[in-house]
Amino acid sequence: MTAIVLQGDARHLPLPDGCADLVVTSPPYFGLRSYTDGGEHYAGQIGSEATPAEYIAALVECTREWVRVLKPSGSMFINLGDKYSSPQGPRTGRKSDGLLSTRNGHGGGPKWPTSERTDAIAGFREKSLLGLPWRYALACMDQLGLILRAEVIWAKPNGLPESVTDRVRRAHEQVFHFTRQPRYYAAVDEIREPHEARPQRRFTAMKPTSLNNHDRVGGWQGMARDEPANDGHPLGKLPGSVWSIPSAPLVVPPEVGVDHFAAFPPALVRPIILGWSPPGICTACGEGRRPVVVAEFDTQGRTTNGPKNDARGTVGALHMAASIRSVRSTTITGYACMCSERACRRCVETDAGLVCQADLGGVCAKNALPPTRPAVVLDPFGGTGTTALVATTHGRIGIGVDLSADYCRLARWRVRDPGERARARDMPKPPPIPPGMEPLFEMEA
Repeated sequence: MTAIVLQGDARHLPLPDGCADLVVTSPPYFGLRSYTDGGEHYAGQIGSEATPAEYIAALVECTREWVRVLKPSGSMFINLGDKYSSPQGPRTGRKSDGLLSTRNGHGGGPKWPTSERTDAIAGFREKSLLGLPWRYALACMDQLGLILRAEVIWAKPNGLPESVTDRVRRAHEQVFHFTRQPRYYAAVDEIREPHEARPQRRFTAMKPTSLNNHDRVGGWQGMARDEPANDGHPLGKLPGSVWSIPSAPLVVPPEVGVDHFAAFPPALVRPIILGWSPPGICTACGEGRRPVVVAEFDTQGRTTNGPKNDARGTVGALHMAASIRSVRSTTITGYACMCSERACRRCVETDAGLVCQADLGGVCAKNALPPTRPAVVLDPFGGTGTTALVATTHGRIGIGVDLSADYCRLARWRVRDPGERARARDMPKPPPIPPGMEPLFEMEA
């Protein structure tokens, strides 16, 4: 599959309108890192603004451009970290003395030198949390008219230690899910989680008791047993809004010429891509194929308790609920779009009613659907290339755009490296590929 790495500005993407099915990105954080090319700070960096208000305005400008390239049925997942108003921000326009920074603040690495730090941020009390992620989310709703569908908390169990002694350690970041319209592509059946195996009390079918059985009044009794709980959807439960995912270290070969980074973890991007980008786009109707879920049922009687009066008084009586269906198993059997829904109606009229052509020895129209093309997943702050890497290993076209030539070089190495591709799929690292046999995974403009 194809990964495309482009050097460009997130505010002016070299892409046509409505080309992306999903946007997943993590913009640079405010006043945290100075990004460099060849050891030199470059102009136009998001995050180097003088004030938080200017930073939010720049992000909204970027987001407006992402809305332009996003399909009406698409989603955007934006990861942002927060910041405290304290003497640790850069002075605008100053270099970082050639320091090469860590991508998006997801781990260690050089920060702005102490000599370039300033007092508390103007307009905020010292030591106050700025609330930048939510300021950005509210601005997107107010100024761009986006729908905020969810806030995901990325909890980092291996978060960096902090030297503070008067507050809790921050060990999470926000990931906001935005859409352009109320109805959009989603395939959450792909990312459902197993139900918790907690026991719950079940009762067997009841049987009558004797009038002389230990001097008890005649009636009905049953036996209780503990069974694993499996309430809700048979494929599993929906993912919650708190995702515990460790930061992912990234070791870059010396020949790439870029320092060590703590990258965007593939485990954070993977469920987003699987759950909100289609496995294929139908070339006929242009709709993303959605998973088809088929359930198999068991039909059996079920017992319930209910009062009933007879000559001996009020006793529990057995009420049979005939033809109660219970789900035996549920599986994803394939994928469908608007064309397959129309194909369902292309049946043959017989005396017995509509019959599928396949049952009459023919070919069902559902088995002759038009081909698909890959969905497009975009990261306008491509950085180390995690989003493009995960997208291409799951059958999508991954596009990463970054202003830094160093990061573009790093991303191009990463999307082609067999070890990184295996790690993106949570698989063991494969043996080395002989020289000259490497597949082509990327294009560049």
